[in-house]
Amino acid sequence: MTQKYDKEFKLHAVELALESDRPASEVARDLGISPKSLYGWIAKYREDPDHRERQIVRT
Repeated sequence: MTQKYDKEFKLHAVELALESDRPASEVARDLGISPKSLYGWIAKYREDPDHRERQIVRT
């Protein structure tokens, strides 16, 4: 079963990963999510700086 995360959680996770000195995989582990999910959210966040919130919510 696939877990659904709300946009606030995704944005929080991405911000933590990007602002942290730790690897994104470690941040993902701490949040109890798959590193693959977090890396995907980060990629979508970086795709379009003008529409970051909308981009990340679609995953």
